[in-house]
Amino acid sequence: MKLTVILLTAIFAMSGCGGGSQMTQERQITPSVGPPVRAPISNVAAFMGDSITQLWNLSAYDSGPTINLGVSGQTTVQMLARFDAVTSSGAGVVVILGGINDFDLLGQAATNIDSIKAMAAQAKSAGIRVILCSVLPESYLLMPAGMTLADIEAFNQQLIELAQANGYLYADYFDVMVNADGTQNQSLFRDGLHPNATGYAVMWEVITPLLTEDLR
Repeated sequence: MKLTVILLTAIFAMSGCGGGSQMTQERQITPSVGPPVRAPISNVAAFMGDSITQLWNLSAYDSGPTINLGVSGQTTVQMLARFDAVTSSGAGVVVILGGINDFDLLGQAATNIDSIKAMAAQAKSAGIRVILCSVLPESYLLMPAGMTLADIEAFNQQLIELAQANGYLYADYFDVMVNADGTQNQSLFRDGLHPNATGYAVMWEVITPLLTEDLR
């Protein structure tokens, strides 16, 4: 028997027992919904990274409060070791960019996304929203022997999957900094590794809508 039939039967039964003078209303049944999304804990954005982040003059692009936590030469393992600087900063969102030094200093065999995964998990536990960033395309002249841009793309694909599985946003710098043939767009880099002013402007165009979404 359907719910509406049960309710109508109950109403008629009450009417026959002297309950006709009392108005009976059907109970509203609302669908269950998930918990509301919490507002970000602040409007501060922390940028965690290596020299690519350290050299980014964020104040030239952003009038809002940002914290630049880039340290030159660091691998993602080293970034993880100091990630408490993010969780204690009061930031509402963290932008994590790292991995190129893992390739260049540790080699392909020792390069993985484990430390980035751990950093993102720490941020999430602290109520800090997460934006993962693709590794930028490196000039083939600077790559270790045997490494290609395909290795960076495979690393970035793992970051995409990590973001999708955990509700993180993903900033795809790689695709906007390569030529049509997939090689590095050297006009956006000053030395084959670090972006120039134009390159950083392109990166800012990518990250701005994601920051806006996470900080709303």
